[in-house]
Amino acid sequence: MYKILIYVILVFSNASNCSTPKKNKEIKFGEGGGFTEAIIEYQIKANGDIFINKSLEKEYRKIKTLSKSEMKQIQNKLLKLSSETFQFNHPFNIYYFIETDKGKIIWGDPEFPEPTEIKDLYDYLQKIINK
Repeated sequence: MYKILIYVILVFSNASNCSTPKKNKEIKFGEGGGFTEAIIEYQIKANGDIFINKSLEKEYRKIKTLSKSEMKQIQNKLLKLSSETFQFNHPFNIYYFIETDKGKIIWGDPEFPEPTEIKDLYDYLQKIINK
């Protein structure tokens, strides 16, 4: 009986240590640079609230709230990005970025075109905020 109890405890403790994909607490994305070096940054909170910050205004303003299904689609797209993708760092005079708990992706240099999955995710995020 004692061996069975130990076995059950070990099974449950191992099951609790299995890594499951974690949802990002916050997603930031936007663009910056140019003559004014202004940055437009969007923040998507875990609850779906979207805030915008224009660096020249110095404050975040809520613009909308996403549905749970939209948040799930974003999380699924983020899970498909590899850890190497988050090493992509090629800014230029005008640059674009996506930042999550995994890291920050920056692109804009025409000599280093961004990978398709980054462009697709960024376009999707832009589409959602402009709905």
